Parts: sequence; structure tokens; C-alpha cells
Amino acid sequence: ASAGEASTGPAVPAGPTLLAVAFNAGDRDWSGETVDVAARFWRDLGDLTPRLTLARKTRTPNAVERFSWMPTEASGGLADGNIYVGDRGLRPETAWILEGGFDWGRGALWARPTIYYRRVDGYIQGVPFDDTPGVADTRVEMVAAMSGDPTPLRFANVDAELYGFDMDFGLQATDRLRLDGVASLVRGKRRDVSDDLYRIAPPTLRLAATWDEADWSVGAEVAGTLRQTHVSAGADETPSGGYAVVNLRGEWRLRPGLQLEAGIENLLDRDYRAHLAGRNRVADSDVALGERLPGAGRGGFVTLKAAWR
Repeated sequence: ASAGEASTGPAVPAGPTLLAVAFNAGDRDWSGETVDVAARFWRDLGDLTPRLTLARKTRTPNAVERFSWMPTEASGGLADGNIYVGDRGLRPETAWILEGGFDWGRGALWARPTIYYRRVDGYIQGVPFDDTPGVADTRVEMVAAMSGDPTPLRFANVDAELYGFDMDFGLQATDRLRLDGVASLVRGKRRDVSDDLYRIAPPTLRLAATWDEADWSVGAEVAGTLRQTHVSAGADETPSGGYAVVNLRGEWRLRPGLQLEAGIENLLDRDYRAHLAGRNRVADSDVALGERLPGAGRGGFVTLKAAWR
């Protein structure tokens, strides 16, 4: 990976220009190797198939995390309203993964639970730029303060662990009625300091009921999350509330290769804010600056799908 030279215009203040000069004077190239390995074991025991996964998974820093020389709201997709600066010294993340579970089915009932643990060395997330957050005693913090945030975050390697539980399950209640669901729970913590990881999804659950006929089907779904109170103090993350929304869907198989689908999302027009939603950065709007963006209100869709062979 490499970055070109940074430049600023003639009307830009001295602070950003000096940051560009310092960036250009440093090493703007990186190269390295990563290795991913996975071993999966399972045993077919009829109704039950136990399974075990051992893995080593890596992730290299992206361009924003490594080469952002100017403190801005560019965050590599987080859209959280914080001001970030990159670090050319970032190492790749390395996750050591242990995962176990089983697939079970008997008659009309089935379930696939999985528990997992991931020990991550070099986990990449934003941390306070230095040991004196809020005190603009560096050029990066001074430039960030000019943009309205005196507490910029720096992408850094930390030691972390994530563990949790996933399960999908279902029941064919009758020849026509099918019930199914998905549940997920994850906990993320730092191992180097006493803090939670940043932007970890809260416990989620989806339950659906579907009625199938020969050429059409209809279904209803309830999807939601619990509150998320395990938040990162170092990144000033705020808790979020739980919510649930109701969705309706249907499809009509007009002929082989031609299908009409329609649905209504958020049927009850629930006002909610997902924990991982972005933050508003536009002044004078219906959502306050820095507030979590609301989820989509009630909406409908119609889709026509066609396939040719």
C-alpha cells in the first residue's frame, strides 16, 4: 500500500499545511504478508451433526486507517461524527478463533446453535489521540479543534476479545405454515485496558411466520434488538435503546422464471435508532447535530424478478 503526497490550497491555514508537510516527509509505503488458516471438523450422527472450527484470520488496515494525515470525519464507513486521524504504523489485525456448535433436526423442528470466542491481537479502532484528551497541545488536536472537535481519535492497534452466540432455528408447523428465527449475541472487550470495544451490535432477534401455497406465499416478521449498554468509554460512546419492528412480505410466482414480490417495512411506523447507525453531521435539519440517525419509517416495495435460461 502506498499514498501520494498531500497538498493544501493557498487559502488553507498553516496548521493543515504543516500536517501535510510532515506527512510527506515520512514513509508513505507499506508492504507485508498475512496468513489465514481454517480447520473445520464435523461428524454426521444422523439427527445431530456436531462441528468445531479453529481459525486464524487477519485484516490489514485500510487506506483511511493508515494514511489519513488530516483530522477529519472520514472514518472508513463508521459515520459516527468523530474526527479521526490515521497511523502509518498500524499492524494487521490477527484473530484466533474457536467456534463450536451443532446442526440438529428431527421431523419438522431444526436448530443450528453456535458459540464462539475470538482473541484479536492488534484490533483496530479509534482511541484518544494522546494521554491528555481535550487539551489541544499537539498540531493534530489544534486542527481538529478548528473543525469543532477538540478530542480527535487516532486509529490504533489494541488487544481485544469477542465472544458470543448465534443460532438459527425453525419449525414446519403444518404443510403450509413455517416458523423460523435468528438470534445473535456478541460481547466485545479490550484486553489491554478495562473498556468495552467500540460499536458492538446489541443482542438481536428475528422471528418470522410464513404461509406457503403452490404459487404464492405471505409472511410476517418481527425484528429487533435489546438495549446496548456495553459501550466504549474511551471513545465516548453512548448507550442505545432497544426496539422492534414488524415487516410484511409476500410473493406470487406468476410462471416459471417470473416472480412478483411485495412488502411493507416497519408496518407500525416505529421511531427507532439502531446502535450502529451513523450520526447526523448536517446543521439545521430535523435531527440534531451528533444525534443517531433514525431508522427508516414505514415503507413499501414491489419487485418483479425474471430469469432466463
